[in-house]
Amino acid sequence: MRRNRRRTSWALRIVLLAALLSLAGCGKPGDGTTAATAGASCWGIKQQYPDSATGTYWLWTAQLDRPGQYYCDMTTDGGGWVLVGRGRNGWTWHPDGQGTAEAVRTTVDGASAFAPAALDTTTVNGLLGGTDLSANVDGIRLERSLDPTGTVRQDYRLFPRLTAWKWSFDAGQLLNQVRIDGTTYQGSNSQDTLGDVPGQTTNALDDANDERRMFTFGWEEHDYQMGFTLGSTVPGGSNSDTNHLWTSDTEGHPIPFTRVWLRPRLANQAAGYTPIPDAGFPAAAKPAALKDRNEAAPWGVVGYDHTGEATIEPWNATVLDIRVFGDRVYVGGRFTGVQQGPNGTPVSQAFLAAFDLNGNWISTFRPTLDGRVWDMVVTADGKLIVGGDFTVVNGQPGTAGMAALDPVTGASITTWKGNVRREGTTARALVRALETRGDWIYAGGRFTRVDGGTATDVAVPNTVSLRTSTGQPGAWRPQISASAVDLAISADGTRVYMAGFFNAVNGDTNHGFHAITNIADGTPVAGMGPFVPATGSGTKTYQQAVAEANGNPVVGGSQHDLQLYNRNRTTLIDSHISKNGGDIQAIEVLDGWVYAGCHCYHRTYSGTNNWTNPADFRDVDDIRTIGRWDPNTFRYDASWLPVGLKGNNDEGLWGVAMDSRKCLWIGGDYVRGAYAGGTTWLGGFARYCPEDATPPTTPTNLKAKVNGTSVDLTWGASTDATGPVSYDVYRGDRIIVTTTATTFADADPGSTPTTVRYTVRALDGRGNRSASPAPVLPVAAPGAEPSAPTGSSPG
Repeated sequence: MRRNRRRTSWALRIVLLAALLSLAGCGKPGDGTTAATAGASCWGIKQQYPDSATGTYWLWTAQLDRPGQYYCDMTTDGGGWVLVGRGRNGWTWHPDGQGTAEAVRTTVDGASAFAPAALDTTTVNGLLGGTDLSANVDGIRLERSLDPTGTVRQDYRLFPRLTAWKWSFDAGQLLNQVRIDGTTYQGSNSQDTLGDVPGQTTNALDDANDERRMFTFGWEEHDYQMGFTLGSTVPGGSNSDTNHLWTSDTEGHPIPFTRVWLRPRLANQAAGYTPIPDAGFPAAAKPAALKDRNEAAPWGVVGYDHTGEATIEPWNATVLDIRVFGDRVYVGGRFTGVQQGPNGTPVSQAFLAAFDLNGNWISTFRPTLDGRVWDMVVTADGKLIVGGDFTVVNGQPGTAGMAALDPVTGASITTWKGNVRREGTTARALVRALETRGDWIYAGGRFTRVDGGTATDVAVPNTVSLRTSTGQPGAWRPQISASAVDLAISADGTRVYMAGFFNAVNGDTNHGFHAITNIADGTPVAGMGPFVPATGSGTKTYQQAVAEANGNPVVGGSQHDLQLYNRNRTTLIDSHISKNGGDIQAIEVLDGWVYAGCHCYHRTYSGTNNWTNPADFRDVDDIRTIGRWDPNTFRYDASWLPVGLKGNNDEGLWGVAMDSRKCLWIGGDYVRGAYAGGTTWLGGFARYCPEDATPPTTPTNLKAKVNGTSVDLTWGASTDATGPVSYDVYRGDRIIVTTTATTFADADPGSTPTTVRYTVRALDGRGNRSASPAPVLPVAAPGAEPSAPTGSSPG
């Protein structure tokens, strides 16, 4: 998943790459001195050319889009190391890396390199060439400074269990061993070599709080600055701009300047370059992805109103639900007003507001309610149905708990009624969950009586179905004695899934907390296996969100579980646990992903259902209140990690939706995000829009002519909606230059230039690549047309 920040990084990278490539001269095959002679790895270059000195080289593997320049250490331990990151304090451990690739390779040491710069995860894995990181005999080499001047350096090798690269050192990646200046210590982890993390069985460094210690989490005494921090006995730290050992004040545990190296042992002949196809290359778009930085928020919602509200979680979230219909986004919750930007004057609009797809408040939608909106649906006949704990809407009688609104004006639709109440108590009734399909609306919450359509005072068990046309009660009434929190309807229209605090349905405890009911009458579907709470849940087995993925039920809640079952719930296919903090609070299947939200700002453990000790996990990754999972494999997408999200009380996400532009909207208690221009104010909700995935147009009229000892190439320009493009020029199976021009003179075409095929592809700021023209053979005489390519041509 590449992001808005990545777009800027790519654009800069392409400009720099084009400038450097345009200066490329002759080289020897695999020596890494030019793009055309790129090596497969620093190690491959060193093996083929033993005299290669430390410096910048061109590398290209089959897993990288094009050759790029990287800094190689050709001396340490035989040489062949590639620099993937360096810096002092301020590491983020984000999959997108930090800074630019140009900064990593050009500013490699000293005070000017203290601000962390790191290659993105995709690039690092590309440099690994598809090899297993855990099988790399050289591990990850950390070169840490041990004194203020950086004169003394430590060789700190990590040997992870990870099979592919991840920057999430702070998540506690398990290590097979650590080797420090040649001495090996078994076990440990990447979060803190002095501590224990789930799954760790051995740690020979658990009593070392000296220069052998490494911790990567954000420590409060360090103002939460992160890095490869040293132990308490290491002296010399300060916040000086030139000190290799950073501390905020006198708290100790300095964060040292550190360089991160890998040594993939890829021989040059194993690069795996692809010859130009006879018809030319097809267009290649980057995978569809969301930016990890939210769009700037022009408006938001602010304030809280707890009037008449029973104490309920979440108590400090302004937004409780978010729903998209057409070109509008409806936001419901306990807020008191809307506000333009962080310094705007709040405008009174409590509990329900509408915004356009750019986040601007729609001031003509002005319903009035006296209580909170917890859920919303839009029916097939165009009604906006809202549910909550309000007692009156727009001054209309019979609108307690549920009401139908015109989605354009917010006016009440008086031909529909779904008034609810709780018998035997003065507490407000609550409709917390709504779902709709066809002619019916399904509702769950805390209510025992309903007036619907022409029916009055109908006894219901905290659940009911109602006609979309009038609100007349239907037969779906699963018997539950506690609140339902969320509902979902199966794709085939035969089931209603429920999650909540109830421990049985119609007396069947097999359907407690996560029920699978018949859509016709609410009875439990026969033959279902039991819901399996997370190990260690104790009495906290309630669930808060349900969905269906490819016909299989998905459920999440306490304690921090997200589970995928087979259709009959006889097999728990996969599960995930988030810690610390992390009850799942919303699940939606949107645009081919399972999105789940939680009050989680730390880790998600994949492949485990053990909340107490998720030691049997297969992966541990960072999460920031919202994550997404592949509905087919149920694998967590660690590459999409929203940046900068902060809540007023960190109660996380409670509503998630997607608009027609495939922008993801999330709602909760959010007050801060991080859009492309920096940290930004949020008013309860944020939106994340897609990265560009449209390749540029194909270059036209490609011509190649021999001009003395060179080949002159010309082509017609490509266009792209996002801005300027660059061009990769191919000779045979190699990219020999990336340029912003539409001409290029190849000064090193070989001894028989008329037998080597050429083509060109355009690339945009994100790295989407156009199709290429069919390859051409250079003509030997000026003015002649290019030769037609043949299947037997070289290259």
